[in-house]
Amino acid sequence: MVTYVVDSNCFIHMGGMASTTILNDLKSALKTMHVTKGVHGEIQNVRYQRWKQKPNLLNHIKPLLTTHEVSDDQIRGLGAKIGERASPQDVDLSLMVLAHDMQRDGHHVVLVTDDFKMAKATEEHQLAGEVCPPSTFFERLSTKAKGKHASELRRLGRRIRAAEMQYAISRRNEYDVQAKITWMVDSLLSSAPAKPVKASVQSDGASSVNLLNELHRLVNGEDIKTSTRKKLLPLKPSCQTMMELEQHVAQLKEKLSKESLDEIIVETQTMIADSLENAGIDLAPLNRELVDVAHRFHSRILVRAEMALAIMKRMKGDAVGSHLHLSTALFQATHVDDDTIEARILARLAVLALSTNKFEKAIRLSTSSLGLGTLSVPMKLKQHIVQAMAQYLAEQPAEDALKHAQSMVHDDVAMAAQALTELGESFLALNRPDFAIELFDEALECVSAEEKMSEELGELILLAHRAMEDDDDIEIEGLRQILDQIHRQTVEQEKQVEDVVEQISKRQEDANELVVSNEWQDASMVLNDERPLYISNVVGESSEEQLILAQHPSLGSVGIWLPAKADAPQPGAKITLTNGRVKIAEPPANLAESYAIRALIAIEYPESLVFQSLTSDAQEELEDL
Repeated sequence: MVTYVVDSNCFIHMGGMASTTILNDLKSALKTMHVTKGVHGEIQNVRYQRWKQKPNLLNHIKPLLTTHEVSDDQIRGLGAKIGERASPQDVDLSLMVLAHDMQRDGHHVVLVTDDFKMAKATEEHQLAGEVCPPSTFFERLSTKAKGKHASELRRLGRRIRAAEMQYAISRRNEYDVQAKITWMVDSLLSSAPAKPVKASVQSDGASSVNLLNELHRLVNGEDIKTSTRKKLLPLKPSCQTMMELEQHVAQLKEKLSKESLDEIIVETQTMIADSLENAGIDLAPLNRELVDVAHRFHSRILVRAEMALAIMKRMKGDAVGSHLHLSTALFQATHVDDDTIEARILARLAVLALSTNKFEKAIRLSTSSLGLGTLSVPMKLKQHIVQAMAQYLAEQPAEDALKHAQSMVHDDVAMAAQALTELGESFLALNRPDFAIELFDEALECVSAEEKMSEELGELILLAHRAMEDDDDIEIEGLRQILDQIHRQTVEQEKQVEDVVEQISKRQEDANELVVSNEWQDASMVLNDERPLYISNVVGESSEEQLILAQHPSLGSVGIWLPAKADAPQPGAKITLTNGRVKIAEPPANLAESYAIRALIAIEYPESLVFQSLTSDAQEELEDL
């Protein structure tokens, strides 16, 4: 059954040319026409010109309309995807979003419009099964109606076609109308009732979609038809290698809590390379049909592997590497047509773009991710905040993004506090403490009554302060004024936030006394409260000896020496020293004064030191893969 999504111009044509039997004519051929609320606004004053007293068309035709709501985020997202020049008006975009959503839900959708820009964009981005002008729409309906109803619909289609052609020819001096006229004629020539395109049938009777399902069953060890098994057997080796990669990705969160981040990155990259190499060897001799099935099977796993690498590279502070893997994941995601995955990738790319001061790009990416309408509530809030920050820094209005964020924070303050904290940790890991501190501050304001969360956030705020460079102060004040609009506070609540940070700062100043010793002692004797060291800065080049500046909730500020060529982490990472031995030394006066550290910690075996960069945000992302 065909689902028709109809634009305003079709109804305007009806108002100008339809006879008094139009409602019954339409009812004889279809059950409903799908529109968005914007269409109501555009046709609310349209009247039947050929009728006595010229009644209002919208009031008359409403029983045949099914009206849908489309969010502004989805409209802006599609507009950004199409591009400013090629993008139609908002009401037209809402219809295109509706057509895409209904098609994704399994409907065979025909979008009815005589706007050629809208038709081209819909076909280019595969938002509907087909696009046809109003004249062809009525011609097709006439083949389903009977008797006088069919004659009236056919007559109306011809009248509208004449008007469409006349209008197109009248614009010949303004643009090339040949393509539009060709499209209109082609739609007329194929004016038989639209039918869903059937999947191509293979020699053994299995469709390409079924082959993918059967391949999954084959790899999982299920029984499938013998002829299908023989056909798919050449794909099994490369698929099994990919399944091993998938299992590796599923275990990453657990592995990262125990093993070196750098080792896991190398291991993951090696597994991807081996999987791709094996797949290339296995697929090279096969025909296109089997290769396409294999690509779709492999892409689902490769998307998650590339996303995992992007998360781990971001944990290292490697924005360039993270960007590369996210972009690769986004391309792979197009093979599996999964809007949820695509939205999450776009969201992470938006954070990366903002961290590298590519504000216009961050706006476009966040708009696109929100426009897909598949993000979880916390991720949606993060993207509205990223969008507002980018718009402010690009000197663009940020009111809409802020309003969305305000509403979401108001609905669930606890969720908002966690989301703001996770977003701040992401920016801290990307070496943007200036962004992180404002987000931590806003999160602390959301949960100032919850002591445990407030203390953790207070520690992160102090960490961000120490990681900041002097020249970051210029940008922070204006950004704080923007973000402060997300959650309004009373003077009493603001005072409580200040008290929390002051208490944590004072506690670190009065930190436990460190016992200086030349003897190696178990790390647990020094860090006996099971709290990690937070890295606030790394001093020196990797080719030389480096000094890690770290903060501990009990010990305060300390320094850790790293030997030359060691791979030092970025600010925001954590160090746990529950295994191994350490020495505690008093820092030289110049180091103590320059970096405000209380002690120097030496690690007996630096090569075995594991940096825990697994932030709450990264943990959540890895769990979702």
